[in-house]
Amino acid sequence: MSDLPAIEGGKPTRLTPLRFKPWITDEDINLVIDVLRSGQLSAIGGKWNTLLEQELTKYLGTKYAVTVSNGTAALHVALKAIGIGPGDEVITTPFTFAASATTILHSNAIPTFADIDRETLNIDPASIEKAITDRTKAIVVVHIAGYPAEMDEIMKIARERGLYVIEDTAQALGAIYRGKMVGSIGHVGTLSFYPTKTITTGEGGAVVTSDDEIASKARLIRSHGETGKYYYELLGYNYRMTEFQAALGYSQLRRIEEIIKHKENFAKVLMEELQDIENDIIQFPRPRPYIRHAWHLFQVLLSLERLRANRDRIVEALRAEGIEATTVAYPIPLHKEPVIINMMGHGKGCPWTCPFYGRKVTYNPLPNAEWAAERVVTILIGPLYTAEDAVDTARAIKRVLNYYRK
Repeated sequence: MSDLPAIEGGKPTRLTPLRFKPWITDEDINLVIDVLRSGQLSAIGGKWNTLLEQELTKYLGTKYAVTVSNGTAALHVALKAIGIGPGDEVITTPFTFAASATTILHSNAIPTFADIDRETLNIDPASIEKAITDRTKAIVVVHIAGYPAEMDEIMKIARERGLYVIEDTAQALGAIYRGKMVGSIGHVGTLSFYPTKTITTGEGGAVVTSDDEIASKARLIRSHGETGKYYYELLGYNYRMTEFQAALGYSQLRRIEEIIKHKENFAKVLMEELQDIENDIIQFPRPRPYIRHAWHLFQVLLSLERLRANRDRIVEALRAEGIEATTVAYPIPLHKEPVIINMMGHGKGCPWTCPFYGRKVTYNPLPNAEWAAERVVTILIGPLYTAEDAVDTARAIKRVLNYYRK
């Protein structure tokens, strides 16, 4: 094969594009069909949401699980269940999906940001410490790309400062930190079952906790705050998951370890194949010995100073090679997104202008997050990828980067 990349006129590395596809088995399909035929489609009066919740608690080691309609809803429910509201600040990472911050706004609270660690791309405990004010009530810790954050240090800070910790485990179901399942370490964890996540229900999520009060409030918030027939004790939402979604999640959860193993094998081969350019024109977060990575994403960080193309050109070139699972997570740090910097929120500036807050927040530069956002290239890892797919991905990466090397 010519060293000329496909985008420059060469032949692509792969004729059959590498695209993400969830792993849906006949068993998954048949169970969903059975639920549809039963006519019991709602969680109210159904059994599958309860069964999925029970299996999640067994898998994660939490006392409770509360299924919801999606991962964003899970974050919103968790924030409301710990009492986040007007006048509160919640610290999170700027290097993540928008919902980690926008759900704080939906809770009428102020999102603030701590910078990330360049080695793991996770929130940096030292930066968290600096971001705490007298209004800080909680930390939303995102296990980015499936890589567990440094929970021992974060929980120590939380204990010393009297803060709640929410683990945003949307990308990391099945990841392990020092022998503990992520999602079970903080006061409450949230899960997502979007199609690209470890297991899927199409759309869906869950709140997990071992705290009796948080679990009780989460159940009420999930379903209109209703404690009796048409009797509403608090402000809630309709965040329920359907029965056929829950049945799919139940079926998928039974083979979660197999799913993770497939992803691990792909990542292992890809790391081996990229060793000869690692710390030269790329670097990537290698798992530390005390964690298990869930491998939602494989993050590649470009050495832009050694390349004569920017990140977006590299992404375009990799997709032209047939690696269509290439994307960018994330190109803009949240503290630079219009929804944050314009401070409109719910209109008229709320919650930033809320009288219960009564101060002005400034979103300062976060150099590590900005550095990562400029140079990250992301491979979305599918549960059906093979070792050969990993070899092809590495060949495409090396072909493109060597061509654009200065």
